[in-house]
Amino acid sequence: MIHALHGNFGQPSDWLPALPRHLPARTWPLWEIRRRHPSARSLEGFARWFNQQVAALPADGPRLLAGYSLGGRLALHILQQQPSLWDGALLLSVHPGLSTDLLRAARLAHDVTWQQRCLALPWPHLLAAWNAQPVLQSPSPPQGSTQPAPDVLPEAWRPEIASAFLDWSLGAQADLTPALASLSLPPISLLCGAADAKFTALARHLSHHLPSASLTALPACGHRLLAEAPRHIQGLLAELHR
Repeated sequence: MIHALHGNFGQPSDWLPALPRHLPARTWPLWEIRRRHPSARSLEGFARWFNQQVAALPADGPRLLAGYSLGGRLALHILQQQPSLWDGALLLSVHPGLSTDLLRAARLAHDVTWQQRCLALPWPHLLAAWNAQPVLQSPSPPQGSTQPAPDVLPEAWRPEIASAFLDWSLGAQADLTPALASLSLPPISLLCGAADAKFTALARHLSHHLPSASLTALPACGHRLLAEAPRHIQGLLAELHR
């Protein structure tokens, strides 16, 4: 089964266009998990909780982990804690962590600002500000543009998203590369958009340190790969499932 984790300001339905229809899959609701399971509100706590939930489910073919952006960072923690549980992973636009305390402190201060915006701005203005960030701009139209647009994230999840800016901040995360490099990991496919220079460089760095990782940089794609390259993602998941 594929277990998919969405990104920040995202929701489970974001994954639906990118999942192979012939394979079993589960899309996990990060904000609902944060609300209902206090033990899962830290990065390490979420990874521990998630591995426990997946291990308790009936095995239905290979266990594949898929994560986009924030969901990809959570997936790295999941793999670090229990790599033997997983048969493969697909990580999209993923950041393995910042390398110094100074960088982490700066990122935490940045995320405190976003937390304050999340609590204070009118919801439509907040979503517009988030989507206006340069890293999220798409260099090409999304694939499958005839499909219905995903539902807008409900404002009801505002408290969980705001608190996640601190609990799941890059400023609260170590650089996971050295720890992951020391483990026996399942096959990992790293996918990035070639127009997303920052995350392409991060993916290259990570792939150089993980023997089980392969990297694909898609031309004319940016950060939002779930919308920009769903058919390519379907193919990678199908390959991992074999």
